[in-house]
Amino acid sequence: MSTSENTLEQRPPSDEATMLLEPSNTRNAVLSILLVVFISMNLRPLLTSVAPVLQDIQRDLSISNFWISILMTVPVICLGIFGPFASVLSRRLGLEGVIVAALAFAFMGATLRSFGIVPLYLGTVMIGASMSLLGILTPVLIKRDFPQKVGPMMGLFAMILGFGAAVSTASAVPIKEAFGGSWRIGLSVWIMPVVVAAVIAIAMLRSGINHGRTHAAKKYTIMHDPISWQLTAFFALIASSAYAAISWGPSMLAARGLDAQTCGFIMSVFFLAQMPSGLIVPMIAGKMRDQRLITSAMVILASLGMIAFLFAPTWSLLGVAVIVGIGQGGGFAVALTLIVLRSADQQVAAKLSSVVQSIGYVVGGLVGPFAVGLLHDFSGNWSVVAIFYTVVGVLSLAFGYGASRNHKVQKRCKADIHL
Repeated sequence: MSTSENTLEQRPPSDEATMLLEPSNTRNAVLSILLVVFISMNLRPLLTSVAPVLQDIQRDLSISNFWISILMTVPVICLGIFGPFASVLSRRLGLEGVIVAALAFAFMGATLRSFGIVPLYLGTVMIGASMSLLGILTPVLIKRDFPQKVGPMMGLFAMILGFGAAVSTASAVPIKEAFGGSWRIGLSVWIMPVVVAAVIAIAMLRSGINHGRTHAAKKYTIMHDPISWQLTAFFALIASSAYAAISWGPSMLAARGLDAQTCGFIMSVFFLAQMPSGLIVPMIAGKMRDQRLITSAMVILASLGMIAFLFAPTWSLLGVAVIVGIGQGGGFAVALTLIVLRSADQQVAAKLSSVVQSIGYVVGGLVGPFAVGLLHDFSGNWSVVAIFYTVVGVLSLAFGYGASRNHKVQKRCKADIHL
């Protein structure tokens, strides 16, 4: 990564600002918690509500399978394109300023995509860009406003993120049917939480504390620290395993002789099991001196669980789904929590979150499903996929163990790098 980026450092806040930012200040603490909740709630539904009505969209707009595949890949690509801008924008506009702008952009994209083929793709790009910025900056918000409550707040973030994905996926078709079979109205329903989040963000922006005041500073980087790379690799591996499970899990279960309804039920249990582990694991991790034990436990559960999907007796697959859900939900949550715990300050958190999530989601979203599909096509059966989950599991253990050490990533000035 280039170390030539011009950066801006925030001025130390005044005593008054410090007082107002204290979590003990009820109004600001409540607003900040509500903002975390509603951003988390918005990070998935505008995208995950599309898949259940994809056939209706394809039939209504006469879109080929190729362009449907592009539509579903756009959000992942947006993470790689727009994610790196999160750190820069937050320094120039302030955290709340970027959040308000991203929510406004998401609102426009969600409204636009109901008006035809080109608006559908343009709106999806706008939503993907917005979700990229919001997902990266929410851990930064938690680092700034709740430095002593990172575990509980990251747990809340991860749990509600999973809840939003589950609810939007399960309710997409019923909502569409409730509005006369209109997929446009069905997707537009999820604009409402965006509006609520924007109102809360504007209230924080108008609270009288200017978080965006900055002045010129030296150029700096965080990529000199091995933990930055280890955490990025760990997040990419966790995302790769999760995306592969989501993409191919139903097919793997169907190959075991289960009907479509049973496969859907087992996958729903898999998603539901992620929610309690997403809440509890960060709370435990935040109280530990280092997170090597909890990280390793989650990786082992997820990896062994996915292998068990392939070989365990069919009567046990419901229990296996719970194990995989706990492992993957907890692994994803601890990876996000490590971004905050490993950051020395808010600026490091912004840059580290940008690097880790931008690279991690793109690599995971593209490599995981592709590798599993390729192995299956090459061998003609699903058993060989165990190789993928074994390799990913071993690498996740190695990189996760390194990233979970009790160490803070510090920013380093460019001038110091060349000495």
